[in-house]
Amino acid sequence: MMMKIPHIHKIISTTLGLSTILIVFNIPAIAETTAPLSNLSTINSSASNLQVKTRKTNLQWVSSVAEKVIRANGLDDHPWRIQISDEYDINAYASELNKIVIYKGLLDQIHGDDAALAFIIGHELAHHTQRHSAQQEEIETHLKKRLQKEAETEFTHWLVAEKTKSVKPIPVITKEIVKQRIAIQKKQELDKALQSLSRQHELEADEIGYTYMAKSGYDINGGFRIFNLLSRLPSDYTENSTHPPTQQRINALKQVVIKHPWLNLWIDGNQRLTNNSQPLKFTLSEDGISLRINSRFVQ
Repeated sequence: MMMKIPHIHKIISTTLGLSTILIVFNIPAIAETTAPLSNLSTINSSASNLQVKTRKTNLQWVSSVAEKVIRANGLDDHPWRIQISDEYDINAYASELNKIVIYKGLLDQIHGDDAALAFIIGHELAHHTQRHSAQQEEIETHLKKRLQKEAETEFTHWLVAEKTKSVKPIPVITKEIVKQRIAIQKKQELDKALQSLSRQHELEADEIGYTYMAKSGYDINGGFRIFNLLSRLPSDYTENSTHPPTQQRINALKQVVIKHPWLNLWIDGNQRLTNNSQPLKFTLSEDGISLRINSRFVQ
């Protein structure tokens, strides 16, 4: 997720710190008349603009930047879905399959900043392309099985040790207390491991999201402006946060910029945009609440 969310599982049950990911789509954002798709031609016609112009809706702005990032990075072999949350919160997250949700409050805070928006979109795209949600589920399942076996083994060893100390029967309440103590310890180990994985995924999404943004030709400082915004939030970082501290993310992004020179990325992305100059088409998703950015195969 790009913004701060309670846990990456929020993505699964539904993650930029931006993180672990809720939504009612802003229907007026996609259609200001009684015809839901009446403004799609307007959205498509503006999708190739390089600079932010006055747009009627957040959805038009987000979709135009998103389709460019998708096209510049060769991610247009399949459709993507964009949904704007009507909640005024500073958040965005990757949801379900190939879906990105961005809160209205976040869009308001970065209004007019294409590069900052491109970084957010790139970050959430990275969560999808790197299968972070699936990895989280797979690793959690594996860890639970392993920790359960460890708990059972530890309890058995405790029983054997206690029986060697005394021939008296071990009280049931004592057994239950020991079981609970072991279970709590294993739960803490699980939470710590998943938290570490989530933070690792966030840093990876920051790095890949930056490359997606740069290949699309946007300002190199877009990500830093997002982090500056996050650093001023009261909930910037807590000990149990699924996201790394914002300052750590800033420091890591500085290294990413050195590792991946902007010009090299831009040349690569610009070549794709040149070869595929036709903006991707938009339609209303079958779910009726999100915009679908169609693949390049849709004429």
